[in-house]
Amino acid sequence: MKKINIAIAGATGFVGLELLNILKKHPNVNIYRLYAQSNLGKSISFFDQRFSKDKNFPKVSLLQDRDFDNIDVIFTALPHGEAHLISNKIKKNSVLIDLSADFRIKDKEIFEHWYKVPHLAVEQQQTAIYGLSEINRKLIKKTNIISCPGCYPTSILLPLIPLVKNNLIKLDNIIVDAKSGYSGAGKKTEDKKLYPNINQNIAIYGVGYHRHMPEIDQVLSENSKKKISISFTPHLIPTFRGILSTIYLELSKNVKIEQIIKCLIKFYKKEKFVKIIDPKNMINTNNVINSNLCNISVYNNRFKNKIIIASSIDNLIKGAAGQAVQNFNIRFGFKEDLALN
Repeated sequence: MKKINIAIAGATGFVGLELLNILKKHPNVNIYRLYAQSNLGKSISFFDQRFSKDKNFPKVSLLQDRDFDNIDVIFTALPHGEAHLISNKIKKNSVLIDLSADFRIKDKEIFEHWYKVPHLAVEQQQTAIYGLSEINRKLIKKTNIISCPGCYPTSILLPLIPLVKNNLIKLDNIIVDAKSGYSGAGKKTEDKKLYPNINQNIAIYGVGYHRHMPEIDQVLSENSKKKISISFTPHLIPTFRGILSTIYLELSKNVKIEQIIKCLIKFYKKEKFVKIIDPKNMINTNNVINSNLCNISVYNNRFKNKIIIASSIDNLIKGAAGQAVQNFNIRFGFKEDLALN
């Protein structure tokens, strides 16, 4: 089988490097180009010693218009707004798998309000599919623009979508408290002037207005057929990677915790990457680090008709690069776990 020419735009960031680390193991992939805005001409091993033995990778280069002729799939891990421009240049049959928020929000005005950049690819937005793999698998197979979810939304939506679809929880007071390793904030965390104590500090941020909120609201509302607005507060913690989201819910009338657990088990019964964990085995990030897994547990609350759900993922894998490759596999009809074991 002819190999698929892959390009990674933003190849030297945390997510770009994880993408390359996964894709180098993929038997159907040819790493065609690695793009960045600085350190051009450098070997990728300059940025990550995991690639010190990979001598055949292309040098880091600047994306040129002529390159698009030979790219079959481009993964974009770039600042907001950049994938809009790329989507206007790719070949008709090329596939764009975007890891920014550029195509996640369906409403142009909402996107521009939260991300403070103009939306420059409204036409492409109409055909883009939200790449939450386990939920939109059938649609992902048919699209050429896949918009990968944010890391926090992935950890929150996977446990909540089955529950809102089945009307098992009340929708007016969903509260999420989420903790992420500092890689979730990007490579700027390596700047000691901006983040002087990153390894010894817990920081709250985006309080009340984090950019992932409209994304979570949109997807939950679509799946429940009712308008949902959640309360969501993220924190950076002194570990490099991993997300743990704690979700506080009120049950619908006459619903018991056993129904919640049964619903989640049934919904994800055939899924390789989503696991419902016995609450006796306390959810943590160690069990998902360097994997494409999402672990979910359901806990009793001391308050009547209320429960707590915990969800853990690796923000750089299931929350970014791993899910992107999972979507790539879905789109091209490969085994979904190819290169992801």
